Formats: sequence, structure tokens, C-alpha cells
Amino acid sequence: MVVGMSSASAQAVWGARVGLSRPTMSISGDWTESIDGKFGLELGPVLYYSLKSNWYINTGAMFSIKTFDFGEGDNLSVYYLSVPVYAGYNIPVGKVSLYAQAGPYAGFKLGESEDSGTSSLDAGLGLMGGINVKRFKIEVGYQIGMANLADSELKDWGVKMKLNSLFLGVSYVF
Repeated sequence: MVVGMSSASAQAVWGARVGLSRPTMSISGDWTESIDGKFGLELGPVLYYSLKSNWYINTGAMFSIKTFDFGEGDNLSVYYLSVPVYAGYNIPVGKVSLYAQAGPYAGFKLGESEDSGTSSLDAGLGLMGGINVKRFKIEVGYQIGMANLADSELKDWGVKMKLNSLFLGVSYVF
């Protein structure tokens, strides 16, 4: 309600984002291990809600594939739907603008190639920056997983699993 009242000139625009993400899974318990994943597809619709003075809110529904190779043909692919809610700021620079945004995200596991021992919910903080060129956004971002993804059985053993992800992509605003 406050946003609606204070932003009579606010404007919402839809877009689509496509890119590559590279996940990293950190596992700790009696040991600590970090497993780098393979580059995977990330895509989905995005919504930019403009506020006053170059501020905006960015959200969307991003489908992503997180794949890990544990060696000897042992691969794991996990499919997520992530919903970010980022606050951003545009910095005009001539005919383009630079931007930075940050905020929380929630991830929902849609499926997996085999039992991964992970829970169905992920959450964390995301950071993203890029450049606006006409209707295109060229961007790089990083999501820092804060939720313990270990399922209840692994948690009973004291295992913690967190998922981080680097993202490189392009968005188009309609």
C-alpha cells in the first residue's frame, strides 16, 4: 500500500531472462567439501516494477538446472524454480545505464535425476549487476545459499548442505 501511494508514477514491465548458471555445493559435517557443478541453463519471466528516483523491484520465476559430476559416471541434476525479490538502482551513463540489485530469493526443488538427499526448499541472498542497452540487460549475478539443503536423515547425522550459484545472462524487456 505504501509503495502504491508513494509511487503514483510507478510502472511495471515484463521481460524474459536466459543464461547460464554454475552451481557450487558446500557440504559439511565431520568433513568439509566443496563441489563445483557444471554450467546449466537458467530461464524464465521477469518483472521490473519501477519506483521513484531510479529505484526498482525485480522479481521473476527462474527455472534452473543444477548439475554435479561426482566422477565415475555419477551425475546429479536438480531442477529448481527460484523466485527472487531484489531491490535495484539504475545509474544512467549516456545512452545506457548500469544497475545493481540485491535481495532474498526462495528456491523450490521441482525434481532431480536421482535421490540427492536434499530438501525441497532453498533460500538465500542474491546480488546482481549489469548494463541496460535499449531493451536488453546484460547481467552477472551470484546467489548465496543460506538454507541447509540436507534432508532430515542427513541432518540427523550433522550434515549441512548449501548451494551457491554464479549466473551470466541476458534479459529482454517487452
